[in-house]
Amino acid sequence: MFDFSTWDAFIADNLTVIRVVFIVLGALVARALLRSATKRIIVNVVSGAKRASGGTQPRDSVNANARIVQRTRTLGSVLGTLINWVMGVVATILVLSELGFEVTAIVAGAGILGAGLALGAQDIVRDILNGIFMVFEDQIGVGDKVNVGDAEGVVEEVTIRITKIRDSKGTLWFVRNGQIQRVASKSHPKR
Repeated sequence: MFDFSTWDAFIADNLTVIRVVFIVLGALVARALLRSATKRIIVNVVSGAKRASGGTQPRDSVNANARIVQRTRTLGSVLGTLINWVMGVVATILVLSELGFEVTAIVAGAGILGAGLALGAQDIVRDILNGIFMVFEDQIGVGDKVNVGDAEGVVEEVTIRITKIRDSKGTLWFVRNGQIQRVASKSHPKR
């Protein structure tokens, strides 16, 4: 017969470990659910744009749908990374709290460290913010003929941090998004 007093003693002795395991499992499940929902939304938008581009539509409409697909995938990638970081940070703070660490001091220290890193990494932060706005506002898309100052050519890829432009001589330019002050798009779709 099962002895419940032994089971109760086991749980009481290992309550912290059990809570840590549940926090980690809960974070992994929440992350998986959020990533799944994000992927489902991206797939729906992409498949809807691809369906709309099929058939006999004007070329501008097909290009607009391709831009929607590229923007959606880029923003989905950013959202996926954000989900990973947020879930990781929240789970780490909760686990440290369960282990008896003073979480407020850790969070305050992390805030100071984050501010120092942000000051040191201003160029990277500027690149990322400009990239997010460029993608969100649909300023540049793959296949556009653009002039961004030093580089002129066809856009091959737009990421959150850099834009790849191939010029007429075949040179591939990697332009940091934070350095792009102006864009002359020769093929931006008319609205």
